[in-house]
Amino acid sequence: MKKLGMVKKLSLVLCGCWICFPAQACTIGSVSESLLQMSSQYRSQTATSFNVRCDRGYSIQFSSRNLRDKHGSSFVNNGTHRLRTSMSIMGAKTNLWNTPIAGHVSTTGHKYSVAVRLDEQPSLTTPAGRYTDELYINLLF
Repeated sequence: MKKLGMVKKLSLVLCGCWICFPAQACTIGSVSESLLQMSSQYRSQTATSFNVRCDRGYSIQFSSRNLRDKHGSSFVNNGTHRLRTSMSIMGAKTNLWNTPIAGHVSTTGHKYSVAVRLDEQPSLTTPAGRYTDELYINLLF
């Protein structure tokens, strides 16, 4: 039996301006998983969640290195072979990828979750290996 490992890496990229409003800040914390791993079975899933605390207006943008469209279609690959995945956002007003989404102003925090599902059945001809993608979350304030 072949071993097929799939990994989504999570990268958090923060952008903002503390010079203009030094008493105000936005933070990302309580990240549940920084390395998302899913099994090689069709429709297997993995997820992560995190908390955003921001005392002023902000936008949050979700993307991935292998993102294919604004609805979260993506793929994991081992360099040459691809397997389709779909990603979804919970806690945001919409499930739009690579698009800034207005966030919830909250000093106590607002929880976001990202789920990834394998949408392609690996076959006997699927090469074994480590299949990856990278997930990016940009906080703009």
